Amino acid sequence: MIIVKSRITIAVPGFLLLFAGFCFAQANAEAPASKNAIFPEIVARVNGEEIPGRILEGLVRQRLSTIGDPEWKNLRKDYRNELIQEFLGALVNSRLLHQKALAVGIKATDAEVQAEFQKVLKTFKNEQEMDASLAKQNIDRAAFKDTLSQNMTMSKYVAANVNKDITVTEEEIVQYYSSHANEVNRPELVRTSHILIQVAETTPEQDAEAKKKAEALLARAQKGEDFAALAGEYSADSSSLRGGDIGFNSKDALIGEFAEAAFSLPIGGMKLIRSSFGYHVIKVTDKRKRISNLEEAKPELAEFLKNEKAKANLDKLLNQLRQEAKIEILIPDQITN
Repeated sequence: MIIVKSRITIAVPGFLLLFAGFCFAQANAEAPASKNAIFPEIVARVNGEEIPGRILEGLVRQRLSTIGDPEWKNLRKDYRNELIQEFLGALVNSRLLHQKALAVGIKATDAEVQAEFQKVLKTFKNEQEMDASLAKQNIDRAAFKDTLSQNMTMSKYVAANVNKDITVTEEEIVQYYSSHANEVNRPELVRTSHILIQVAETTPEQDAEAKKKAEALLARAQKGEDFAALAGEYSADSSSLRGGDIGFNSKDALIGEFAEAAFSLPIGGMKLIRSSFGYHVIKVTDKRKRISNLEEAKPELAEFLKNEKAKANLDKLLNQLRQEAKIEILIPDQITN
């Protein structure tokens, strides 16, 4: 049962958004909304469990930061609605799934949470750097471990009840390949993001200044700063709106200098190159091998079809949970108008 106290309808997001935003959903649940908050203190209740407005706002502002931090009031009405539906839907789904996991006795153990915490810790130079990062989000270690526990609890439930026993038959692979051969067969692909420091017809001094700026950005990215955030702030290319991501491309689809660097780097590798457009800080984020026949395609198709079945199972479960739940949406109409 869904009780809607506004005209907003909440769409069910896909699997990739399910845990988005829940990573800090409980960290500051007691903190009241600020006087400049976009949303009210409580934006929804799921079976009586409240979702604070500042959590929804945090997710919205993260998205808006990728397009230059525009003011909420200056956004189109349909885009405001789209953001609310996307992120509030994800938060509602997370609450439902976590509640279901606990109801059937599934919960991450303290040892599992501690082990995962140690993995996260190793991504920082030291404990002080991690504590500083958490402090920027107004989170302490205890709150972070609590959210880790919740995420891991949901993951355990999904693994045991949604993804368990999913199989893909040879017949299904062959059938999919036969109807999608043109899409499946492909050359080697690389996915890259870049930061473009543009150089037009400039003096040697201006070129040197642009290169110096690009080198500084490369150094910052190599030290661990968020590449997408750097691209959003500094890149002169339109891909900055997507954190610098230009997607998957074949070698012949990229300009020569860019292509040579992209296909020579490993996943995660970064490099500075010069093209006719200027200086590019390149980061390789993924690679796909060349596929030209069914045998080469089988492993990837099997994984793809398995993921599709898992998504379908999860959507079915979430729809069932939503039908059985009492969900109150508490966002006033004037917020989206």
